[in-house]
Amino acid sequence: MNSTPRNNFLRRLTLTSAFALAALSSAAAYAGEVKIGATPIEIDEAGKITAKGKSAVVDTLDEVPGEDRWIAYVHAKLDNPAPGPLYVEFFQDLDGNKSSVWRHDENDFAGDKWFYGELELDGRKGFNKNRTYDIKVTQVNAKGKELTLATGKIKLIKSGKKPEAPKEDEDDAEDKAAAEQDAHDSLGGGDGNDGSAAPEGDAGKEGPPPVEKKKGCSVDADGQAWNGAMVLLALGAGFILRRRR
Repeated sequence: MNSTPRNNFLRRLTLTSAFALAALSSAAAYAGEVKIGATPIEIDEAGKITAKGKSAVVDTLDEVPGEDRWIAYVHAKLDNPAPGPLYVEFFQDLDGNKSSVWRHDENDFAGDKWFYGELELDGRKGFNKNRTYDIKVTQVNAKGKELTLATGKIKLIKSGKKPEAPKEDEDDAEDKAAAEQDAHDSLGGGDGNDGSAAPEGDAGKEGPPPVEKKKGCSVDADGQAWNGAMVLLALGAGFILRRRR
């Protein structure tokens, strides 16, 4: 007689425990998680983040310097994915309510256990600095029900970094160097590669031809002074002879 109530109690306890264990197992099985990288995240062939790739994962994402946008490298570990469209949606909390900001559609998703992609979070799409956004990766099943496969968070900031100076393209640098060399060669009279022969030996050092002196003419100042003295002596000798006569 007393065994019936006890059996009913044990049966109820067993059912309650079974439901509790099922709920706990379901919660434990849900391991979908979204990670955000400030730089590309290194993943292995299976799609998992490598030890080196973990260094790129951040909780706070800085803007592209000087621009109103953020580049997010999104890696999601998915719970029970299936082939078909996959959605990565960003939400913000406004007055206690979750409001959708922007959604990325991955229409050709193959059903892998991992998703990895580079997404641009543009200020024109509704993203702002100093705000934390909830991320949810979802799919819609055949019955039209939305299934959440992974979740995560990211905070956007603006640190005020200045953009880097543009790097000169290698081709532009080579063209510039060639132009400078051509200008140098033209000022220097060429380097002999344009068909003109460069002077050899002492040929390029020859000066103007020497001036030839004509016979009977003297161009030396000392010679002119000596000829004048001879004339004066001759005139003086003639004057003396005349007086003696």
